[in-house]
Amino acid sequence: MNLRLNVNLFNRRHKRDYSPLTIEDILLPSILYVKDYLYIPGGHWKPTDCLPRWKVAIIIPFRDRYSHLPIFLKHIIPMLHRQKLEFGIFVIEQDNMLLFNRAMLLNVGFLESLNFTKWDCFIYHDVDHVPYNDGNYYGCIGMPRHFITGADRWGYKLQYNSFFGAVTGMTRGQIFEMNGFPNVYWGWGGEDDDIWQRVKSIGYTKTRPRSYIGWYDVIKQDHKSAPHNKERVASLKYWKKRHLIDGLNNIVYDEPIITLYSLYTNIAVNIQKLNIDIEYEDYPTD
Repeated sequence: MNLRLNVNLFNRRHKRDYSPLTIEDILLPSILYVKDYLYIPGGHWKPTDCLPRWKVAIIIPFRDRYSHLPIFLKHIIPMLHRQKLEFGIFVIEQDNMLLFNRAMLLNVGFLESLNFTKWDCFIYHDVDHVPYNDGNYYGCIGMPRHFITGADRWGYKLQYNSFFGAVTGMTRGQIFEMNGFPNVYWGWGGEDDDIWQRVKSIGYTKTRPRSYIGWYDVIKQDHKSAPHNKERVASLKYWKKRHLIDGLNNIVYDEPIITLYSLYTNIAVNIQKLNIDIEYEDYPTD
């Protein structure tokens, strides 16, 4: 089942107040019971044999990884079922030919998913990372959380200890408190370190699972990274100047196209570069 929503019907968190009616409320007549789960179109699942402690939104920044997505969904949905979580999967698709902006898509995913229901926490998940172990619990404990301790392409180690990318989780309150994510990183690199600086600036540290529990397999087929962000070094140097004025509070984007697929909700969005009024000193790019 594919269902396209007219999102003009719904209030958007970054523009207006919450509507008392959520998209989930509208979809309730379409629910199905699948074994021990209640299924809502668009990839939202609720266990029926227990009261789930957490409501978890899985946010996937995405463009052109169509061979990766079915592999990811094949592994992640059964794992989350076994963990007895209530969860929804949102694919946030950059719908233009500009350089890929992962962090801005994270902001879009956060705001748009809140139109569906009031999620407790959000896991930002690269589509090419598949977890090895069910013990890597995707509930909302220990947030902010870096779920990865190693991947096969790095010899099951981290690139560096302060690394905070690939698969990360934060609560709704933490994301609002840190003003979401930077909108300035177009191309590969830099946004993960900027996000980590934001996390530390509001007084948090990160947790990780133990050893092999946090291992991931990186899908190798059709794996092509976005071009490097040549301004990432300069952008990261001045993260503190932007922190309070660049994120959730200044993001603007066209009304997205929301399509409910059987296993996920696709949110296609045309994001554009924003004007941020900050003076930068001359700084080399690479």
